[in-house]
Amino acid sequence: MFNGDTLSKRRVIIVDFNHIAYSYAFSGAKALSAAICVGGETQVVDTTIPSYSIKTLHRWANNGGNPLAVCFDGAGSSRSRKAYFAQLSEALKPEDKVDYKGGRKMNDSRFYDGINLTISFLVGAGICCCKADRYEADDLIKACVDKAKVDYPNLPIDIITCDHDLLPLVDDQVSVFMRSKTTTYSESKDFQRMHYVQVTPRNFESFISGLNAYDKLSVPYNSLLLTKLLRGDKSDNIPGKSDWKPKLYNKLIEILQDRGIDMSNLFRYGNSVESYFYKDSSLPIPQDLLAITPRENIVVQYDDPVELTNICNTLNGIVEQSDIDHIRRVYNGLNLNGAYTTLGPAHNRRPARITSAISPYSPLDLQAKVAVLKINLPVI
Repeated sequence: MFNGDTLSKRRVIIVDFNHIAYSYAFSGAKALSAAICVGGETQVVDTTIPSYSIKTLHRWANNGGNPLAVCFDGAGSSRSRKAYFAQLSEALKPEDKVDYKGGRKMNDSRFYDGINLTISFLVGAGICCCKADRYEADDLIKACVDKAKVDYPNLPIDIITCDHDLLPLVDDQVSVFMRSKTTTYSESKDFQRMHYVQVTPRNFESFISGLNAYDKLSVPYNSLLLTKLLRGDKSDNIPGKSDWKPKLYNKLIEILQDRGIDMSNLFRYGNSVESYFYKDSSLPIPQDLLAITPRENIVVQYDDPVELTNICNTLNGIVEQSDIDHIRRVYNGLNLNGAYTTLGPAHNRRPARITSAISPYSPLDLQAKVAVLKINLPVI
């Protein structure tokens, strides 16, 4: 059980940046510009995204007092998952075939220029920014949460986003603040954020029940991942099994509850199990020799997360074997920050590792970096 530090109001803040950038770029915010030195030349550039978003981030970080990590979609961020689900789709029924995030395209260079400009200001002020090719912001957020739990075991962790895929990360330490057009809610006014709803274990089920996509489903805490695994997710074009209608799905939830199965810790994202082998002999490397073995002589094998094994073992005998096979395949595509090793060099990737410190920052340093934007930040 997580026991927060009640003597401190500090919280670890992990931000899904692209949804903020999108809101400022396309929601009618007043366009801003400034003369900035780019490549040794002074140019007038659009500063709408950095000007608004940096003030927002600074406020959420309690003027630099909260540890802050900001996560971005990298180049080709959905490439690996798209390739994985394309491969998976070949084995599905025609009515279940999908194209992962097939309807999403963003070709506005102003949007990406604004994001890159924001990153340059944040990194210059020592703020942890996470972005990598082939990784979605969701993947990096999961990696940041894992790191924050180790570095700050007694601090609450807040994920700020508009993406339902991050809700399975909710637990006693982690809250997900979901963007809302109409509602503002938090368990304390000390960390209230306008137009965001704080989702915790205590209001998880009621929050999900208010979403149109799940209005006919029983989704108790923390079973959203099971819903996506069996029924898919139309917002991301995640394949579901067409025979899992609401009535049948709700019956499954009832069975799990009647058997006393703890769903709060069962349907979780997990880290791939890593095994290490010598490149030349394919023999396993003893743990005590791993640190002194040259990296070029190591082959890493990634196996299913323990969490997936637990899900399949729990559902064995309750659902059909074909359902378990489907869950196993879809989980490996949905799982955040998972490994892809069978898709070819253009799409393979390992789990991301966050090497930068997730820490508070100097408000004076940030103010100095953004002075060119003509914005004033609270520095106390």
